Amino acid sequence: QEEHPWCPVAPCPRVKKPRPARMTKTFSDSGDKAEHVKITSRQKPGFLGRLSETSGGMLIGLVVFSLSFYVHFTNEGRAVKTAASLDEGLSIVVSLDTVNRVEPQNEGRLVHLSGVLSTSKPLNDPNYGISIECVKLKRQVEMYQWIEYEDS
Repeated sequence: QEEHPWCPVAPCPRVKKPRPARMTKTFSDSGDKAEHVKITSRQKPGFLGRLSETSGGMLIGLVVFSLSFYVHFTNEGRAVKTAASLDEGLSIVVSLDTVNRVEPQNEGRLVHLSGVLSTSKPLNDPNYGISIECVKLKRQVEMYQWIEYEDS
């Protein structure tokens, strides 16, 4: 064994033939530099090993594929119910000619009306000092709180 300044391993094991171990290291000299080559080998899995690896994936794939049919048919069933509800509403809706008059025979029925939406006085929020002419004013408050627990 000799020492070389370019070799990270001191002393540098310069071997001409690869060792017959599972992990083999060969060191060869090409000119003035030493080249370090690391060779690893792994046994190939047998037929049963490959079959067990692929059968797990196949089983998961079949379960997901079967589950997709359930999800698809459930979604289609909901779409059919929604379409039927909209068709039923369209068949029983009553269109109003005027929005200025309320007729008692339309009480509790599905009605359709169109007109200008307006309000007589502005809405205000006294906590924030906001006053605006609108039909609806909604305040949504979110609070984030840090809770600290201390043990001594």
